[in-house]
Amino acid sequence: MSIVVWNCRELGNPRPVRILKKIVKDKCPNLVFLVETKAGKQRLESVRRSLKLDGCFVVHSVGLSGGIALLWKEEWEVTIINYTRWHISALVKEEVNGQTWQFTGFYGHLETAKRKGSWQLLEILKLPTPMAWLCARDFNEILHQKEKQGAASRPYKQIEDFRRAVKFCGLQELYSLGQCFTWSNNRRGREFTKERIDRAMVNKEWNELFSFGTCTVLAAVRSDHSPLWISKQKEGNAKRKRKVCFRYEVAWDLKEECKEIVEKVWKADRMSGGGGNSVRLKLEQCQRGLEQWNQKEKV
Repeated sequence: MSIVVWNCRELGNPRPVRILKKIVKDKCPNLVFLVETKAGKQRLESVRRSLKLDGCFVVHSVGLSGGIALLWKEEWEVTIINYTRWHISALVKEEVNGQTWQFTGFYGHLETAKRKGSWQLLEILKLPTPMAWLCARDFNEILHQKEKQGAASRPYKQIEDFRRAVKFCGLQELYSLGQCFTWSNNRRGREFTKERIDRAMVNKEWNELFSFGTCTVLAAVRSDHSPLWISKQKEGNAKRKRKVCFRYEVAWDLKEECKEIVEKVWKADRMSGGGGNSVRLKLEQCQRGLEQWNQKEKV
């Protein structure tokens, strides 16, 4: 059982509908969340029928922009809780195992100046009581500078505002597979830019309920955004190993604790070996210390 979310960039054109049909046929999702449909209820009902799905909830586009929709199979009992132009939240009850959790399809504001309102909305949507929660789609913002290549770097405060909202909501990124970047401007040469602005995030309860959940970034076709395929459990019984590459965040320079960790390790005399071996050991200890400190910061 799985979920597909995609910024489809207009469903009035038959080509993205054909692409969506292929994705649904290949992945067999129980839930489909679409952004930038640029279509109304009548068109989405037609798309629902062609996808052979059973339910459909539409937030109409404003003029020729926007539009979001949630479609689903009858195997899941889906109840819409609330919605705006920028999100749809639904309570999902699975008939097979009776598990109940909340899904929120989210769309961050396109204008940077108005994106703070998106994070205020996200904080409002935080669940008042413990329940498994999956929040996914196009946030139009990155969490780290490494999630952007090309053009100017993101202002630190802009990233920090997003991080603060994510932390407030108790969300963490779902284990991701596939390519790192989810959007590109499809330009050539020096103007080419790519970013990771589409993601699936879950709270602690969802992670515990579906401990083998994954989010796979599929190849982008027709749209400048990659579809995301969220699987609630991995095939097979073997536990996956999450190998994460350590990267030093520039923002850490602003933290006094971070500086103290590095200085303490680098000035220590107890390491033996000398030369390059000593440097390597110190770098490893710096990494461990910074990872432990960063983990405490997230708690």
